[in-house]
Amino acid sequence: MTNRDRADRFIAEASAILRELAGHVERESWNLAVRRAQEVVELTLKALLAETGVDFPKVHDVAPLLTEILRNRGLGIEETRLRRVEQISARLAAARAPAFYQEAEFGEAEAKRAFHDAEDVLNFGGDLLKQLRT
Repeated sequence: MTNRDRADRFIAEASAILRELAGHVERESWNLAVRRAQEVVELTLKALLAETGVDFPKVHDVAPLLTEILRNRGLGIEETRLRRVEQISARLAAARAPAFYQEAEFGEAEAKRAFHDAEDVLNFGGDLLKQLRT
């Protein structure tokens, strides 16, 4: 499997999980929605790392590594955009285990925010993937 193939698979999985995530929000499965949002973000960022040829670590928050690589490559991505991706990834990675193990009770506001943030990161990833391939 090539890096491009892996990136495409990760993006496809992230897209499928985002659709699933919308259903969890509709069914008011707030904790599961937060968990799935984190998965969307992680897969999207790992897709970008795969596309850039980086052997990414098997951790949930790879945003700091990705943003460092993107900054170093001088792709002209707005710094505020990179910081937002880092913040979203860190917040959702920290919520992943508590959401899964029911150690924290997430509500509607957190779940909807997680959904919109995951959607935002997936859109960012899709756009950047196109840019990297041109």
